[in-house]
Amino acid sequence: MINKNLTFNDLNLQFYDALNQIFVINKNQTWSDLSKRITLDKISETYKVFGEIFPPNLDRYALLPKNDAKEKLTSIFHGVLDGKSIINNIARYSLYSDEIIVFHPLQNPNLTSPEYSPILKPNLWKSEFVNALYFYIVLQKWVKKGLIHLIESPFSFELETFEMFRDLASKRVNETEDIFKDPSVKAEHDAMMYEKLRTSILGLPSEAIEQTLKKALPHYSNSQIKNTALEMKEHRKTQPLYVEFQDDKEGELIVNKSGGNIEMIESLCRLTGAHSYTTQHVIKKQLELRGTNPFWTKFGTLYSGLNMTYLDNVDTTFALNMREEERISGVRKSFRELSSFLEQTELDKLTEDKILHFSDKFNFEVKKSEEEWMKIITDAKKVNAMAVTGSATIGAIIDPTKIILPAIGIPSSIAIVEYFKKRGLKSYRAKDPYSVFVDLKNNKPSFFSEFKNCIM
Repeated sequence: MINKNLTFNDLNLQFYDALNQIFVINKNQTWSDLSKRITLDKISETYKVFGEIFPPNLDRYALLPKNDAKEKLTSIFHGVLDGKSIINNIARYSLYSDEIIVFHPLQNPNLTSPEYSPILKPNLWKSEFVNALYFYIVLQKWVKKGLIHLIESPFSFELETFEMFRDLASKRVNETEDIFKDPSVKAEHDAMMYEKLRTSILGLPSEAIEQTLKKALPHYSNSQIKNTALEMKEHRKTQPLYVEFQDDKEGELIVNKSGGNIEMIESLCRLTGAHSYTTQHVIKKQLELRGTNPFWTKFGTLYSGLNMTYLDNVDTTFALNMREEERISGVRKSFRELSSFLEQTELDKLTEDKILHFSDKFNFEVKKSEEEWMKIITDAKKVNAMAVTGSATIGAIIDPTKIILPAIGIPSSIAIVEYFKKRGLKSYRAKDPYSVFVDLKNNKPSFFSEFKNCIM
């Protein structure tokens, strides 16, 4: 019998306890120490335990965190669930939001056919698992302190719902095909697919990698193919959590997990009282094209060009301490007030004086925080002086972020609203959602996660 009073956080703590039992995480000193404990049997065991803690019959709607926007500003991260990049997205954006909802990166075996089962065939999921394990460990303290909520989408466990959202997304993509010709979107897509290809074939014997590359890169010479295969093999060793697995002729699966399509994320925003944010151009472009209300164009300049200084080359613990100490809390308060205002206002009736009011308030909070930023930079320099990375420096980046809050008014919302009405989910809000885009101009943010600072 499943306890109906449980939350996702309760189940997440159970899963973290299981991870610690399987890999004795807290007994390790370095990422290298941990890597030696990772075997195919333990990968299989972890997936099995995950499936037991998060079974198909969970009421995932009831488990979702739900907050009043006037009291707590909640955000959903909509992007690639990659352990190597997640902490940058979380650490930076946590300054703007009270709580952040993030999707579990681990594949639920209950949703997987036996042919590709991570329990029965963990060799197919090696790289995905190692990446997910790193993801869980670097976010561990954030989750246990309640700043991060790890969730599973309830839509993934309802075939009818999943197909409805898939059809809505297909219709949207067919109507906006030109987006994928955009240079920034194409470059982003090509880089992601190359990374996925590289991950999927790295576990193959060298000869098999070369054969795959010959098909993918027919214009390459034999020597170029050999060098590329060697570089790929060496690249794996640069990962934060590198595990030396034996070569496997089956290769690995290519998995692209982001928590769901735009329509799914939009509905989860409404169910949780959250807004979404992303750093992906492809999501940003699609959402911009769907905007039918002038609100997003009016507020588009509100958070652009702000002189917000970000911290680079500091351990994630420092970022967490900043958040716990409520530094720069005025910025979050300003966002919270704006969110509360939007909940109670018809977006097409916004007046210029209201926009100026929020613009002035937000800029005042930013200016007020400048003195605190200087103290943060001073503190960070002390942390960097003790950092393992000798080249660590503080990046005083000017205007490293643009934040746009667009109101989305779309025909597909009608179908979604009707669906939730039939389910009797009263917490579902029918108002237009809005999303926050965080476009990091510093393309290679460099928070790092020293292992000893990630464990409890």
